[in-house]
Amino acid sequence: MRSYKVQTKDQILLHVQKWNDNNNPSGTLFIIHGLGEHQGRYAHLVEYFINNDFLVYSFDQRGHGKSEGKRGHSPGLDYSLDDLERVIQTIPHDNLFLYGHSFGGNVLLNFLLRKQPSFLKGAILSATWMKLVKKPNIIDLSLSMLMNGIYPSLTQNNKIDANDFSNDPKVCLQYKQDRLNHNRISVRLFSEFYPAGKWVLDNASKLSVKTFMFHGADDAIICKSGTEKFAQSNKEKVTVKIFNNTKHEPHNDLSKETVFLSTLNWMKKILKNEN
Repeated sequence: MRSYKVQTKDQILLHVQKWNDNNNPSGTLFIIHGLGEHQGRYAHLVEYFINNDFLVYSFDQRGHGKSEGKRGHSPGLDYSLDDLERVIQTIPHDNLFLYGHSFGGNVLLNFLLRKQPSFLKGAILSATWMKLVKKPNIIDLSLSMLMNGIYPSLTQNNKIDANDFSNDPKVCLQYKQDRLNHNRISVRLFSEFYPAGKWVLDNASKLSVKTFMFHGADDAIICKSGTEKFAQSNKEKVTVKIFNNTKHEPHNDLSKETVFLSTLNWMKKILKNEN
């Protein structure tokens, strides 16, 4: 395992991790984590794909994990997309798959639709933030818009309950005890990515990359209907699967082995059909 730094356009340093060496991998997997967490929480998923002959990279998004930046803050969608693009430039592009979870899925989908990268083999989207289960009311939205113009880096509690992540109580407890996790979200991050989630839903037909989307049927944070609607809007490019008895983090739930195998089989099919 080797870590290195990538500098953003506003001169903060992002923590990137190359998890393994493989001179002749089946492909490369790059992981983008969700809000409030960090790349280290994907170590078991990483191990699975390393054992199945993949080269694996990941990074901590700005304001998360070991990367610099105010906790839970992004200056805007364009900054987060530029961050992602800069990191991707440092990793191999041969048979490259991008994997985004929740907020990371929002970032990834916006990257796919707005940048239209032609070098990707495929994308994997887990419980992507497009529609929230608990929609903000008009007052909260109005206050958010007001504060976005006055104090955009103001952070507040994201009100996410770790018990909603998984049916495995160990996962929820470990999340609470992990000092690299946090519960912050800034006014600017919410103000930019809440509408960005709606935008990707409205522009699903523009997706040009083969994509595997999945969601837990019992997700109490992000609506599975967003994933279902997106997939329905682009049947040519999207394969979708809803996992029963699964909460917000399918890769951390009791069904994770099935989730891993389903993802691997889809990736192998893409590699077989396009090579």
